[in-house]
Amino acid sequence: MITILIADDEKLIRAGIRKNLMDNLGTEIQVFEAKNGVEALEICRREQPYVIITDIRMPGMDGIQLMEQVSLLPERPAVIVLSGYDDFSYAKAAITNGALAYILKPVDIKELMAAVNKALSFAKAEQQELKEKKLRSIISDGHVSVTDAFNSTEFEGGFYCITINGKFQNDLQSLFEGIYPFYVLEHRKELLEVLVTERSLEEFKNSEAFSTFICGISRKSANVNDLRKLSYQSYSAFLNSYFVEEGKKVPGIYISDTENSIVYAAEADARYEKIISAIDLLSPSEIQKSIDRCFDFDDMKYSGKGVSFNYMYEKVINNLLKRYPKFNDSYTYLYLKSLMIENLHQTESMAEWKRYVSEYILYLVELLRHQTDQYPYITKSISYINRHYAEDITMATVANYVSMNYTWFSEKFKEQVGVNFNDYLKKFRMEQAKHLLEMGTYKVYEVAAKSGFKDVKHFMKSFREMNGMSAGEWAKIHTTADDE
Repeated sequence: MITILIADDEKLIRAGIRKNLMDNLGTEIQVFEAKNGVEALEICRREQPYVIITDIRMPGMDGIQLMEQVSLLPERPAVIVLSGYDDFSYAKAAITNGALAYILKPVDIKELMAAVNKALSFAKAEQQELKEKKLRSIISDGHVSVTDAFNSTEFEGGFYCITINGKFQNDLQSLFEGIYPFYVLEHRKELLEVLVTERSLEEFKNSEAFSTFICGISRKSANVNDLRKLSYQSYSAFLNSYFVEEGKKVPGIYISDTENSIVYAAEADARYEKIISAIDLLSPSEIQKSIDRCFDFDDMKYSGKGVSFNYMYEKVINNLLKRYPKFNDSYTYLYLKSLMIENLHQTESMAEWKRYVSEYILYLVELLRHQTDQYPYITKSISYINRHYAEDITMATVANYVSMNYTWFSEKFKEQVGVNFNDYLKKFRMEQAKHLLEMGTYKVYEVAAKSGFKDVKHFMKSFREMNGMSAGEWAKIHTTADDE
């Protein structure tokens, strides 16, 4: 419903404008009237009109003051100013405060309707942009902030996120013709994410314009706090398209029907850490094996493959590509490969994307190998950790072993390895602990001691924080999986 507010202290003028609006606008509208600026501002706050047609001279609060107050509202309407005074100062004040048109009385109907149509187009575009910006911030923050509450009656019946992959040759308005409302959450080359209501989802499914695209549709929700989750679901559903024909994308509509499980998350983290360990050991053969294992989803149900792929994709984007920032900034090859990895949606198959990941990592390893020739104490220190992790070692212990100044060693270790010494040692010990748990032959306290954690309570707390489950749960899941 399009809403328009007429603010004028003369009743006959309001009635005349109302009649002309109802007679000339070829769409369903609702018109509100106010006899002064104070009344108009109350209606604006309550009804959020698309357009305000206001007189300059009104009692209590004039048109200029009304415009100043309206400009502070979260969703600002377009404003058309009417005046019986051909006074430049009024026109200047109106334009300064954002008036879209300044029309002298007596009002020319054609001029007014042209201004109203222009204002409606402008207001719709601006309100759409403001709403999209707010929706993006909700996804970014993960929730609706207290200072930026989100209210929209059109979402009360529920909404969906749709991830669309394809070549967009037309403008979005033409592409989504007949589908309303829709809100753009992300727009990149060959990738579009939109939010639609339940009604517009059905229009979308029936649209011939998207028949050659790959479309992932999330589950339904009526809570805007779920936006981040729905965005993840729609992208995961889109990734299911990679598992139809031997890892190649196939156009069609893919609907989310599964949730990410904590079991897979823990397993995926373990697979990812094996890639990192292989990088630390500068072992190309181990790297390739760990990459192949990391992106092997053959033993999973089809419905869960997209979610699993998405989880690993985010691990690579948010962890691996940020682990050695100075290399990405310094080497064009790595930077370009990182862009190709990030733009997963532009690849035609999983094999192609995996190749980019392999090429990125192998090139990175060569750079690290070159630097270890310059800094041999880093390789020596990692080797020392590999042999003595179960003992009570500290950074001071290792720095002394390689005959380095403590502060200098700390700085260079983080620079070359990508994480600080304590984090590296803790992660390395945790990987050894998981390996021991998977064997199924040791008690939790024995695993803690053998992997270098002297305090079993600290070990159990750290294990849950780093892996999302207890050590006992990990052992039960992975020893059962091995038995099968």
